[in-house]
Amino acid sequence: MSDERLTSLRRQRHAWAAKFVAAYDEPFWRARGQNALAESEGVLGSTWPQQSGVLSALVPPERYAAFVSTDVATRTSEALDQIAELYGPEATAPLQTWTRLWGTDPWTQGYVTNWRPGDVEAVGPLHGTHEPPFYVCGSDQWVAGYMEGAVRTGRGAAAAALARG
Repeated sequence: MSDERLTSLRRQRHAWAAKFVAAYDEPFWRARGQNALAESEGVLGSTWPQQSGVLSALVPPERYAAFVSTDVATRTSEALDQIAELYGPEATAPLQTWTRLWGTDPWTQGYVTNWRPGDVEAVGPLHGTHEPPFYVCGSDQWVAGYMEGAVRTGRGAAAAALARG
């Protein structure tokens, strides 16, 4: 890769965050008149329903160290206890939980880009472009981020790579 490409990519500050997911038989929070959307001051920052009976939570960057600094069983138990404070005791008995430590994952190296003043200009016009055989995709390589950006840029990178043969 060119030095310009590496400089551009390195200016993207990936937020050290984690995602915690708990799956339940049913969306028990609805019976309590709740929609499962919340912002919290605990280790989990926000929660949202991923699909019926599946609740997702984000551990934001400023709380990441507190989350990962304990063993898996303790962090899982504490996360479920926090969800129970929001939605009721049923939260402590999920069918399954999953945790993705984006902040320390060697492939993602973080969650969404944490732009600081001057970063967008420093990333420059190479943002979201390819330098074959290196192809860029992901939520932060599109104008608005999130899942739609990940899907669109993934499809674009695949199409560009396939077009090269």
